[in-house]
Amino acid sequence: MKTGINTFLIIFIFGIILNGQTTNLKKEAVELGKQGNYLRAIEILEKAKLENPNDPEVYYYLGYFTHYLEYDSRPLIGYNIEYSNKVLDYFYKAIELKPDYGDAYYFIGAEYGARALKALQDEDIESCKLSYKKSFESKAFPDWLIEYGKNILKSCDSNGILFVGGVAEFNPIKYLQIIEKYREDVTVIPFGLFNRPWFVEKLRIGVEGLIKPLPLSLTKEQIFDMHPYKWDTLTIEIPISEKLKKEFELPKNELMKWRIYPNLETDGKSFLDASRAVLMNIVETNNWERAIYFSLGCNPSFFSGLNEYLQLNGINYKVPPFNLKGTKYEINSDNISEILLNENNVKYFNDVTIHNMPRVSKILINYYVVLYKLALYYKEQNQIDRIIKLTEFVNKNLQTDIFPQSKNIIKEIEELANK
Repeated sequence: MKTGINTFLIIFIFGIILNGQTTNLKKEAVELGKQGNYLRAIEILEKAKLENPNDPEVYYYLGYFTHYLEYDSRPLIGYNIEYSNKVLDYFYKAIELKPDYGDAYYFIGAEYGARALKALQDEDIESCKLSYKKSFESKAFPDWLIEYGKNILKSCDSNGILFVGGVAEFNPIKYLQIIEKYREDVTVIPFGLFNRPWFVEKLRIGVEGLIKPLPLSLTKEQIFDMHPYKWDTLTIEIPISEKLKKEFELPKNELMKWRIYPNLETDGKSFLDASRAVLMNIVETNNWERAIYFSLGCNPSFFSGLNEYLQLNGINYKVPPFNLKGTKYEINSDNISEILLNENNVKYFNDVTIHNMPRVSKILINYYVVLYKLALYYKEQNQIDRIIKLTEFVNKNLQTDIFPQSKNIIKEIEELANK
């Protein structure tokens, strides 16, 4: 009996030591990853895997850093299917060991999304479709994320142009458009791809079944010669159609005056980067023929001087042709209430408690932020009954413990009804 107890203690103590060593190796690898030293981080994680082959975090970080080594390191390793399979194998192993590993599911979607972009570059429509389909089948797009993507698209008028912040929004939206054929009329552009000439060229000419072409006056040669452009702050004037002047009650001689600032500087000289130059060309060339939107996932730096032109419109911003500051058009209350105060549009919200992806789930906070701004609007209009109904809707349909800050926002909305 004594020998058995001693053996158990030895195994127990050895396990503690082993786990401690693995934890230290993971910490070291994560710090190296933050510095962009992905190769060294992967070497350390391989050592951690040998010491503890059943740690899901080791496989997650191996997939994480191998993914970034493939796409965002210097020098770039570059995409190939064998390397991509290796990335996916790591994440699938992490999920095998920890079935609720939400961020591992997210990166499976990111890896398949990268495959889809490579297929788009090659105009391989079937491979592009297959990548998005496999991403969905691998549960990288849970119900709450698909619903959120649909609500972004519902916030756009027909034939709209939608700029999104990153792959967390872009991939499920493209899945909806390409696989489910949902709102294919909207052209969706992630800002992270604006500095890739091949992608801008695809936007210019379109790809049947994948991308609806954009209004761009740039030639193919100009696109593939994109570079930082010498630039001082400049105001661009764009004519406004008679239809929009009437809609927004604008003077007949009104022009859109868009002040565009440089966003690069070196050796005391200022420049406009390629992505901002492309955005400027789209807005000018479009000439208000198609409605333009920014998703709420966009970093404010993407707005490129359009900040005061943004109308809160569902869960995105619409860009009307005039400065909205201090006008009644700053918020489209009808559109917001139609989309967000509809139980059918948030019926999968609570799925996030089951299929939480901590890396991206926080985008759902946008529901609360938009509804708080809607409540503020109702307060300004002295429509207290609407605030009360809004509060009741939120308490019934948007309750979760995933976002502690949501409780504070709900409380602030409730207080608006009582002030």
